[in-house]
Amino acid sequence: MTLQDELNYLRTFIKLSENDAVKRDCLEQFLNGSSKVLLLDADSLLFNVVNFHENTETENDLELQYDDFHTQVRAIVNRIEDDGVNAGKVLYFFTTCSNNFRKEIYPEYKANREYTPTVAKVSLLKYYTISMLESEGEYVGYSDTLEADDLIKEAVELMDNTIVCSIDKDLKQLVTAHFDYYRVKIGEDEEGNAIRDYRGWSMTTPQESYDMLLTALLVGDTSDNIQGIKGIGVKKAEKLLKEKSNFVKLLSVARQYNDFKRLRTNIQLIKL
Repeated sequence: MTLQDELNYLRTFIKLSENDAVKRDCLEQFLNGSSKVLLLDADSLLFNVVNFHENTETENDLELQYDDFHTQVRAIVNRIEDDGVNAGKVLYFFTTCSNNFRKEIYPEYKANREYTPTVAKVSLLKYYTISMLESEGEYVGYSDTLEADDLIKEAVELMDNTIVCSIDKDLKQLVTAHFDYYRVKIGEDEEGNAIRDYRGWSMTTPQESYDMLLTALLVGDTSDNIQGIKGIGVKKAEKLLKEKSNFVKLLSVARQYNDFKRLRTNIQLIKL
């Protein structure tokens, strides 16, 4: 469903919930605006490229892989425009931080991630890509202390009419339009080959952003090695947070933590 489709759907209701009414207004404002700034979380595209070329005769051809990276970017931009949104400037963001501030808060942050040969190849392609983009006059965001997520958050706060292009669920906390470029299987062709399409569009409201943060505090994030509350998954978290005021929701989360210091640490690690 495109953002215009969602807006048309919301317009069919005479009475909406508070959050849906806010979403309708956000969608109207966004779709009536000028050209959009695409904030591209680019690391996952590099992984796609490296995985495609790995163990082939082109696995060390950085120039070819850089061209493939651009092909993926163009495909995302074309799809956004095909969906009726005027895509303007693309800003590229990468995680390069060797002194991640979250490591100072919690040394075990992302400690479960192995440095594999594939990761090494992605790192090499990343620095080549950054160098090439900068030589071409493109905007490239990276930092020694901040992740791409943090830099994208700063961009959303500074600009209007932004689209966050990413597969990272954490970025859905940001109150703006999102385009998820992860390709999921939607069917098969006549020969049984998978047909894939982008996960696509969403718009995050302030209420949804708040609920995402509280849910993450309960569930944790195994990919970043952040421990939530034992025995609480997404469904149980939704029940704990359902139909309550924001203050009561926060109290419900705080009651699940025996250690207030750990709650504060998790907020610092998870909140964008």
